[in-house]
Amino acid sequence: MKLFLLLFFVSSCASSMFNGAPREGKTNYAYVDEGGTFKLAREFKNIKQKLVTRSQILDTKGSNARVLEKSILVSQIGSIKQKSSRLLTVRPLASEFVVWLEGKKYSSRMKINSKTKSMTVTLDSPEEKWKGTSEVKFPKGKYFCFFNQIPECLYHNYLLTQAREQEPRKFDFYVVWDSYPYIQDQLTRVGKSLFAPASVKFDGVIKNHFRYIVEIEGQVVFYQFTKSFDLVKIAWISQGITVAPPGEEIVEDE
Repeated sequence: MKLFLLLFFVSSCASSMFNGAPREGKTNYAYVDEGGTFKLAREFKNIKQKLVTRSQILDTKGSNARVLEKSILVSQIGSIKQKSSRLLTVRPLASEFVVWLEGKKYSSRMKINSKTKSMTVTLDSPEEKWKGTSEVKFPKGKYFCFFNQIPECLYHNYLLTQAREQEPRKFDFYVVWDSYPYIQDQLTRVGKSLFAPASVKFDGVIKNHFRYIVEIEGQVVFYQFTKSFDLVKIAWISQGITVAPPGEEIVEDE
């Protein structure tokens, strides 16, 4: 458990590195993909050094909202040992993901196995190939973020601040696809493996917001934050996905 779960006690020092901290609580966004416009309800909390992120994508057309996809992600704020010091970091602990594809329910649960340094993945779906439990080894790396927890994870790993202060340097990390393996059917040319190499770099100030470029498996995702690192917008142009405050739209040249 040491590698993944050691807590650190320098919250006062950490807070001094930022211009503020993301607000905890629920925020609603417009989620747009090739299927139309939907509601994304996203909630983030920091509970006893654990980052907890809940999200739901809902179809609000008609009299009743219908959940299309939902997840809950839990990561641990802690540290890992280096040669002469400890590195403050965030490690994925567990996740639950459910998506309805063509009216059928597909679910996955993940839980870290610290003894084997792997992620235990349990699948339940209508398809035999996506049923049962498997173990996937963590690759060698310092930083790991669930995909749908990237904003909070990069913030608490200090990568957003470091990227801004050391522009145009890229900082490497690994994405953990919390929607694995179903993301292979949802998106194009991503998600063949649970872990995907990624990087983040600062891309300037756009309309008084910090913009970052996250590159995952050769694809670029733009993230915009307020100067206190609240998530504002996401644009994944190659997949036709945008996330923005209701009534706003992300365009490619932003």
